[in-house]
Amino acid sequence: MFCNIISWEFIQSFYLLQILIMKTFFLNLYSKLNSIVFVFILIIVGVLFIVYPKEKISQDEKRLLKQFPIITQENLFSGKYFKDIDLYYSDNFIYRNEIIEIASEFKKFKGIKNDEIQYFNKSKALPQSRVIKNNKPISNIEVNNEIVPETAKDSVSTEDANETYENINSVIVYKKKAIQIFSGSQKSLSNFATLVEKYKTDLGPNVTVYCMAIPIGSDFNLPPSFKKDREKTSINYLYSNMNSTIKCVNAYDELKKHQNEYIQFNTDHHWTGRGAYYAYLAFCNSAGINPLSIDKFEIKKIKDFLGTLYYYTRSEDLKQNKDYVEYFKIPNVTKATYFNENLSSEKATKLYAEYAKGGNSYGVFLGGDFPLMRIKSDVKNGQKILIIKDSYGNAFTPFLCAHFEEVFVVDYRYLKYNIKTIMKKYGINNLIFAHNVFVLNSSFTTSQESKFLNSNFSFKPTKKEPIKIKKDSLVNPKNDKK
Repeated sequence: MFCNIISWEFIQSFYLLQILIMKTFFLNLYSKLNSIVFVFILIIVGVLFIVYPKEKISQDEKRLLKQFPIITQENLFSGKYFKDIDLYYSDNFIYRNEIIEIASEFKKFKGIKNDEIQYFNKSKALPQSRVIKNNKPISNIEVNNEIVPETAKDSVSTEDANETYENINSVIVYKKKAIQIFSGSQKSLSNFATLVEKYKTDLGPNVTVYCMAIPIGSDFNLPPSFKKDREKTSINYLYSNMNSTIKCVNAYDELKKHQNEYIQFNTDHHWTGRGAYYAYLAFCNSAGINPLSIDKFEIKKIKDFLGTLYYYTRSEDLKQNKDYVEYFKIPNVTKATYFNENLSSEKATKLYAEYAKGGNSYGVFLGGDFPLMRIKSDVKNGQKILIIKDSYGNAFTPFLCAHFEEVFVVDYRYLKYNIKTIMKKYGINNLIFAHNVFVLNSSFTTSQESKFLNSNFSFKPTKKEPIKIKKDSLVNPKNDKK
């Protein structure tokens, strides 16, 4: 009896030991296989990372991708070198864009779904317009968090680029249209109004100064449940602080008359060429100019445009509601040139970069952003105007060329030179500030444009006449008398 019990316990223990041995074996085998697979994946991904071609520019994000850092004693001991390596691998990870697309699809299932209104809230700067170079669309790049045109990246200083063009945290997609949520600062607006008055004082009574505050469309397109008129309130406050010698352009009310037309893109943060046309009507009213009726322009379109707000949100509704870029060619002969940052060279460019396409289609207006442009028109009235603008001004500028003999275009982010000297040198007798409401409410704008009045930057203009270029805005060749 006792022996039978011992035998049974021995057999039971033996089987338990066998099970334990087998379980340990399979667990070890699983762990080894798991480790082998993990290491294999790491090796494969590592090899693919090395052999996979690297892009320098992200077309979707419109910025320069991080390149492998150069080691120095300073960045090594500060930790910046290893941080830059992390950024390099993050920016150049294989199938990065595809993974972002998949992640965006998963985000659709988060939270409470509202088919009519979609909210997107994240800290991200939206880029400016693109630059067109050598007949090929090239995106802007980001240097020190500032969007800089590729054509100007070697010459544009970024020491003042401590605030991006727009820092937009919230976007609503409503009825398949992206709408930026706007809020303003009375202090910033008051400071800007004071600056414009100083321009008028410094430039003297012979120079007419205009200010055009451009709405970005939130007042016109927000859902009924949202408080509206934020832009209107901001613009009214700015104009109420303006000196009576400043001519304020009421673009808002003119655009409001046409708010149901295609004046703002569905997927991009800019206005359309048609929106710029209505602002041109408002300017002509302020300036006492007879505007050209819309039938006087050759209207052209670039199809299949997906703008910055689509890439900001990755909304499928926006992707299904692509834009087109409509531009109005003036019935005048024009010759356009641009200067480098030092204003030491003047090179040929075009008023309309008609080779723009795809995500760079807004670059059709002026070909992008430069420190200074000069556009000569066949208008002979001795009137010259300088426009200080952000990228909204790109679509507006060509209309000025139908009424002024020369139009000078300054991008407020890139110029370093003294504007008073420019105006005196070329005999410019009109000045217009053309900024959207985000830019007007930015302290960077006032700070940057204050420097234009006091800059001691040396001017080394070319002694030669600008390069002669072919006509680029002629609608009817019969009008060409040359």
